[in-house]
Order: sequence, then C-alpha cells, then structure tokens
Amino acid sequence: MKKQIKFSDSENIPLDDNIKKVVDCTFPLPEKVANAKNEAFAKVRAMAEEEETKREQNYTSIPARQQKNRKSFFRFFAGAGVAAAVFSCICIVNPAAAAKIPIVGHVFERVGESLGFAGDYTELAEPVNKSETVVEDRGVKEDVKEDVKEDVKEDVKEDVITISEAYCNEAALYLSLVIHSDEKFPATSLDQEGKPVIDVAGLVDFDFDEEGAIDWSAGGNSYLDGVMEDENTFAGVIRFDMGQYFAGKDIEVPKKFQVKLSISQIVGTKLEDTSPEMPKALKAQYEAAMKENGLSAADEEYEKFTEEEKEIEAQLFSNMWNAYYEMYPEKSQFPNQYENWWLDGPWDFKFNIAAKNKDVVRKDINDLDENGLGIIAVTKTPVEITVETQQNVDYFVVVLDADGNLMQGEGYVNTVSVGGHDTSKIDVYICDYIEYMDELKGYWWSDDYEEKAKEKTFKQLLDERSLYHKEIRFAE
Repeated sequence: MKKQIKFSDSENIPLDDNIKKVVDCTFPLPEKVANAKNEAFAKVRAMAEEEETKREQNYTSIPARQQKNRKSFFRFFAGAGVAAAVFSCICIVNPAAAAKIPIVGHVFERVGESLGFAGDYTELAEPVNKSETVVEDRGVKEDVKEDVKEDVKEDVKEDVITISEAYCNEAALYLSLVIHSDEKFPATSLDQEGKPVIDVAGLVDFDFDEEGAIDWSAGGNSYLDGVMEDENTFAGVIRFDMGQYFAGKDIEVPKKFQVKLSISQIVGTKLEDTSPEMPKALKAQYEAAMKENGLSAADEEYEKFTEEEKEIEAQLFSNMWNAYYEMYPEKSQFPNQYENWWLDGPWDFKFNIAAKNKDVVRKDINDLDENGLGIIAVTKTPVEITVETQQNVDYFVVVLDADGNLMQGEGYVNTVSVGGHDTSKIDVYICDYIEYMDELKGYWWSDDYEEKAKEKTFKQLLDERSLYHKEIRFAE
C-alpha cells in the first residue's frame, strides 16, 4: 500500500493512519487482500472534510468495528514510552555537499518502476536547476560570535534534503526528494510492499494562480514513495495532483511555471509503537458497562449483536477511548513520540518547471444522468489514468484494463496506475460503495478467482451489478 495518508498541520492523527494501524494489527492478509486495502482509503479521502470536523469534536471515533477485532486495539498499545529519535541538524546545503550522495539526480531512475504510479521516468523527469533552489544553511546563526562559530561548526552534521528532478504534466507534478543524515534513520515501519512509511507536510505556491501557498496534502497524498538507500539515505518521490486540485477552478496549468515549496515537516512511522497500553481500569469499565447493557465484550459475540446493540457498543467503546486520550493527550497529536520520528523544517525551495504534455490524452465524456451519475472526463498520462466524476461518497469507481484486469491506484480518488496494463481501452464502472466493498471486490481478490472466472469473470460480474459502465478507447 501506500499509505496512504491525508497529512495536514492538524493536531489530529490522520484518519488513514488510524485505519492502517487497525488493519495491520493482528491478522495476516493474503497478498491480494493486502494490496486491496488501499481501495478503502479512497472513500475515506472523499469524506476527509467531514471526518476532520468529527475528529475535532470526538477524536476517538475510531473505526474499530470495520476490522471486527477489539483485541487488536488493546494489543496495539504495549511497552514503555521511549523518547522520539532526533536528528542533530538538518540543513539545506550547497550542491557540492549534495553531490556526495550518489542517488541525487537519479531518483526516478532508481525508484521509478517501484513507485505506486510505476513507469519509466528516465525520458520524463528533468533536472531541477540547482541555481534556482533557495539554499538555507541553518548550521550556524549569523549572530554567533566568531570564536564560538568554529566550535559550533564542528558539531554541525552535513545532513541534506535535496530536490533534484521533476516530472510534470497537466495531471500531476512529481518531485524527487533525497534525505541524507549523518545519523542513522530510526527503525521505520514498512508498508505491504516493503517501503518505509514516511510522509511530508508543507506548502506549495505556483506562480500561475492567485491562491498563494497551498497545503501540499490538498493536491493528493502526502506519502513519500521511495526506498532506503542505506541507513543514512532515503530517496523517494512526492506527487501533487494538478488535475484534481485545479479542476473546476478555470485555471490551466501552463507549459512553464515557477514553484515555491516549503517543507515544514517530514514524519516517519516507527517500527515499534511504544504507546501506553489501555489501562486495565478503563477496560474493566468498558466491560462492566457492556454487562449492564446485557452485552458481552467477547469478540466472537459481536457478530450476533443487533444494529441497536452495535450502536450501544460503539458508544461505550468510544467512551473508553475518550478517557484514554484524556489520560494521554499527547497521543492525539500527530506526530507523537510513541508512533513517530520526525524532522522539523522549514526547508524552502524555488525552481522552474517545464510541463511535458506529450502523450497526455484527455477525453471529455460528459455522460451524466439527472442524478450526476456518470463520467465527466478521463485523462491518461504515461503513468496514470484519472476518471473525473461528480464527487459522491456513495459510489466507487472501478477501472479495468483491456484484458479485464483491475487497475489499482495509490489512494488517490479515481486515479489508477497504468504500469503493467494494456490501456488501449479501459472499462469504467461506477458501483454502489457498500455493495462493492462488501460483495463485489472480494470476487476479484479471492484466492480461487481464476477458477471462478471460468464461469464468470470480474468484468461480467461488474456488467451485471454496476450502476454505470462506459468503455473508453485510447489510440495506441
């Protein structure tokens, strides 16, 4: 997966992060199901604005019941508290220092085929002009006395954050990011594909609009998709969804423009969560309250509950977690010392971008019924396909390639990767969200799908059950 995470300056832990922690807690997932987890995040992002308000009112409305296992939450919190790992100093330094890192200038070549939106970026990415990068050396303050400066300089680590390459088209902007530290990176949690779970927070400002600085997460996922080159170096790519952000704003992305990027924080998810465990007293209160309502706290009994009983249990479960966060308020912060390591900025950059719209195909479909169900447009680039629809959290968009294979994205709403797919034509389906999640997608991800497909393929199932279907052909 990719995490897939909505990152902001909010003090609340992103909802995606909560979901992933639950899903990852207690049970091994089949390979296909593990990959499928990202699909669920699409609806979460579509509901992000509403959920943000809910979290402010009641932080602990944790979607535990989606996972059918309360014990996973208790097991999730274990061990003694450990202080967050810190880095002695992070600086933006001159190109000479950056040149010591071999990966700089070759990030796309190194990780392109493993990205969530995989592809051969060698002919797509262009170097970022280093002379146009704002260089900030924060190792020694100017007001430090000369006789002290030399002593301070001896302690300054030559750690660097470098942006060296960019690929942009009318759909998305991709930037390479290399983090190098003289201190080893803390042990970092890995996603299902073995990639470190690291996110970026910051503001981006384009010179072709009048909106000023934009939260990077507003244009898509804050996930830094990449790999650890060694214990001291991380190389990855961040993505800003130009098409998604500027859609409906009557703003055209020009062929050339200037970008100002200020990275305020980089956050990694620790390999070992050291959160305080749920106090026995709170668990006892929860179990007692369940008993008072004639309910059992045993996991195996939950499936027998009526809808009314599930609502009662959910409220009692939420009450327990509200009490937990009152006891440990720092747990409601993102990042926090129990789950994360982080680097604080800001680190500021300024550079020019030349968009490459060759091989970008946009098809205006404008096929909508009176309820807004249907497709507005489809955009295909060398690395992704985006289906533009009217936003509606009751629906889920499914894209199949020319061979009838399900195309996957990286958590971005209605955007899928073209890597490994025949996209001479695609089939776009819009399904009822609940029906797709609870019934339809399991057909594709089942271990015996190949056998079942002899009787009925996934495409045939969607032909029968979807609310909307459109075949779209691209000239190859």
